[in-house]
Amino acid sequence: MNKHIFFFTFITALLILNTNNAHAQKSDEKLSFGFGLEAGLLTGDFKDVYNFAAGITARASYKLGPGFVTLTSGGIAFLPKNFDDEDLKAGLQIPVKAGYKYVFAEHFFVMGELGFSTMKYYFEDYDGGLVSVNQSGFTYAPAVGAQFGSFEIGVRYESTALSGSSLSAGLIRLGFNF
Repeated sequence: MNKHIFFFTFITALLILNTNNAHAQKSDEKLSFGFGLEAGLLTGDFKDVYNFAAGITARASYKLGPGFVTLTSGGIAFLPKNFDDEDLKAGLQIPVKAGYKYVFAEHFFVMGELGFSTMKYYFEDYDGGLVSVNQSGFTYAPAVGAQFGSFEIGVRYESTALSGSSLSAGLIRLGFNF
């Protein structure tokens, strides 16, 4: 039992030291890239139609002042609620956003992003085939989070103005920067 405790303590110490060294090396770099796993729940106009959102995004960051100028894109899938009378299959959002991530303490940040998103809705037609409808609109996303070495966790509210409605969600992002 003591061997297991020692082993896990040793591994944990190595990971912490490695994270601190990686963070120290990253502070001199101007340009970095990363990806994030996203998940969340819908709010607003689409919460009665879609149940859950999940996806992956890529982000480029350029060090400027006390924070980073960012460019983010990826894909967020929206899973529909189970309606027996509906032929709705899923939705896919492809955002392209630019923003600024302001680091106000050693590990904590606030972030704002503006951009444009395309939303694609998938339906089943009368013959059982899959058809899609596209809409696009302005997107904004305020966020808060923490960054420890190469790892990042953030919470954001994202909304896209669509024709006559808005697609909004509260999302969590688990990111890795390199």
